[in-house]
Amino acid sequence: MAKYIDLRCDFGFKFCMQDETVMKSFLNAILEDETERITSVKFENVEMPRVTKGQRGVSFDLLCTTERGETILIEMQNSSQKFFKTRAMFYVHNLMRKQIVRGDKWEKMEKDIARIFGIFILGEGDKNLTKAITRTSVFDRDELTEFWDRNHNFFLSLPKFTFNKENLTSKNIWLHFLKNLGSMDRISPSVYERADEGLLKLLEKANVAALSEEEYDLYEASMKALEDEIDMEEHGYKRGVEEGIELGIEKGFKKGIEEGIPQGSHIHAIEVAQKMISDGLSIDMVIKYSGLSKEEIEAL
Repeated sequence: MAKYIDLRCDFGFKFCMQDETVMKSFLNAILEDETERITSVKFENVEMPRVTKGQRGVSFDLLCTTERGETILIEMQNSSQKFFKTRAMFYVHNLMRKQIVRGDKWEKMEKDIARIFGIFILGEGDKNLTKAITRTSVFDRDELTEFWDRNHNFFLSLPKFTFNKENLTSKNIWLHFLKNLGSMDRISPSVYERADEGLLKLLEKANVAALSEEEYDLYEASMKALEDEIDMEEHGYKRGVEEGIELGIEKGFKKGIEEGIPQGSHIHAIEVAQKMISDGLSIDMVIKYSGLSKEEIEAL
């Protein structure tokens, strides 16, 4: 049994990262060249994956303050999903929408919205990402200059990362832990010498032996989901309802299509209901527009 929690699984990521000191260390490492040092982190929302087969990933909405008093918003996702670039932009723009709705009307706004950073951790990587860290923003395509500075995004492709013991920066240590912590039985003394308070606290929280019996059971279940996903990917299979329907059509299985479409519609209804609930709509409204029963909605 590994000594440390694997941060790639949902439980491990949420359990270890939902700590202000740990999260500040991570954000300051990744964003060191992008903004002033972050001094406080508030967890506005922590979302675990939906309770449907094939859904994995954890997201954080973070309200951060820098040492100069600037407020920045951070949307953070740890997952590998189909159309992840589109999903990433959806989550960032949704966070922007919430910020504007909560504030004044356009004509009363005295300053632009707070900067929004999107950080997306991809355990599986993507063939189009050739670097461990890909940074994006809104550019003028002709002048190659930044057109709008309110949003910067970071895609961390863990399979592309190679640890260099000669370059022990906080950023490299964090990427190394995100990718490999679960398979380590010891940490190099040189890492401890370079680690800040947040990294040291991470190693303390990530000690498998310190988990309660209930926490360990949750961790085991989360690791099983991760291992199943990795195993399916290694054998060339696609997961999720959309992939299942596509595979059924491709192979000509009429039964697969007949069963897959209703299942996909029901999962879509659950996603709609969860979004409506998160936006504060009443149960009656959720029932009306999602088509789910009261019992199904209460179970969410």
